[in-house]
Amino acid sequence: MRTQRGAIEIMEEAVSLLRTAPLEVTLVYMLGAIPFTLALLFFLSDMTRSPFAAEHLATASLGLAALYIWKNICQARFAARLYQLLSPGSAGSGSLFKTAVMQGSLQPLGLIIMFMLPLPWMIAFFRNAALFAALGTPAPLRTARRQAALWSRQNWGILALAGVAGLLLSANVLTVIAVMPQMARSFLGVEGSFARFSEGLVNVYTLGVALALSWLVIDPLLEAAYVLRCFYGESIATGEDLRAALRKAIAVVALAVVMYVCPASAQTPSARAPSIDATQLDRSVDEVIHRREFAWRMSNQKAQEAAPGWLRSALDMAGRAWNWVVALVRSWLQRAPQPASNPRDGPVTPRTLEILIAVAVFLVIAAAAFWIRRRPAPVQALPVGTTASPAINLADESLTADQLPESSWLQLAEEWLAKGDCRMALRALYLAGLNYLSVRGLVSIRRWKTGFEYRRELERRARANPGVEPVFANNLALFEQGWYGSHAVDRGMVDAFTAGLREMRNRAEQI
Repeated sequence: MRTQRGAIEIMEEAVSLLRTAPLEVTLVYMLGAIPFTLALLFFLSDMTRSPFAAEHLATASLGLAALYIWKNICQARFAARLYQLLSPGSAGSGSLFKTAVMQGSLQPLGLIIMFMLPLPWMIAFFRNAALFAALGTPAPLRTARRQAALWSRQNWGILALAGVAGLLLSANVLTVIAVMPQMARSFLGVEGSFARFSEGLVNVYTLGVALALSWLVIDPLLEAAYVLRCFYGESIATGEDLRAALRKAIAVVALAVVMYVCPASAQTPSARAPSIDATQLDRSVDEVIHRREFAWRMSNQKAQEAAPGWLRSALDMAGRAWNWVVALVRSWLQRAPQPASNPRDGPVTPRTLEILIAVAVFLVIAAAAFWIRRRPAPVQALPVGTTASPAINLADESLTADQLPESSWLQLAEEWLAKGDCRMALRALYLAGLNYLSVRGLVSIRRWKTGFEYRRELERRARANPGVEPVFANNLALFEQGWYGSHAVDRGMVDAFTAGLREMRNRAEQI
């Protein structure tokens, strides 16, 4: 009974204990841990960033302390419920008032001591004290001290495993936070502020969120491990672990007896099984084999027979049409009629003919698709003296730069400048720049592309002259500040964008 269990064995039993615990036991812990975690994150963010933090520091600290006490009360009740699952007969239940008094007077002191001296037996003592106070033990502090002194090597191993697991989990959560915006942009085409400045996501605040989420996962496991330590420690004197094992053995034997007796009694004439209707059984089997998950096991002929009536008729009509085409082509290729006795005689066999027809159809379809895709969209310059503004809505987000040539975009920008709308002029100049880069073959215009993607594409294609991409990046920043942001667009911003456009054109011509 005094054999020390390993730390890995205790952690495995803790995982099993948490998995077998009812949902309401876990909700007791989360009821106290989640409000405290959210309040702590908000408190740290508010105290480090708000200029008025000193005005409500006392109130916020008092509220955070109250939530800390509430968290420890829920944690103690959670540990007591786990202990009652291990020892339902001997475990009692202390009053909520005594638990609150014990937690309010002991845990703040334990927080300070464990922060200064994070020794394993100190951590075990304060967790054990909360457990025995919630169980209603007559001398919870003395019992907690006695249990904390047991199995020091095991205690060190538990904390080491929990620490390593917490660090790995925090790194994984932080990686997910940093990579999620990039995945959303790649798979969904959503590009926001998080995707553009993904490097800035890894900061002290996201690190705090990752640590808090990891703590919400690791701390219940650590609490279950210390509950198991207390259970095995108390069992040295009470033998409760042997009684629990005996109860499990009796339950297994009783289940085996029931399983042995029930089939024997079911075979008696008085308890015959009800008769099964053959028609209903055939209908049930037919419904099962026609399900989608079993359709792949059927042959093509059986699958066609099992298909709906309209689908079978459509497949039959397509087959007859194909046979008619094959027969028609064969009649063209073969001068003499084919004898009916031997259909494979002649210059062209049916199999070869089908292959040639399929290849010809495939080549025609591929050529048509290639021609449609490679066919450039006709872009014609407007005649002299005409304006492009009546046919173009610059406020439309689906507008692309290849709908007008560069000269028309520049003319459109001058028209909006004459009207006094610098924002629309900035949009026209931006589209003119994209059209110029597209004509030069530096970018390919697509409706779904964003400015950031155009910048990456320009960076890849303009490697012979790396000076084009920085100028485009500056113009892109000016455009996004004026078009998407809250910055007011004036004539100075338009002139700066025009100068950048001129510089980009000069640098691109050097490639």
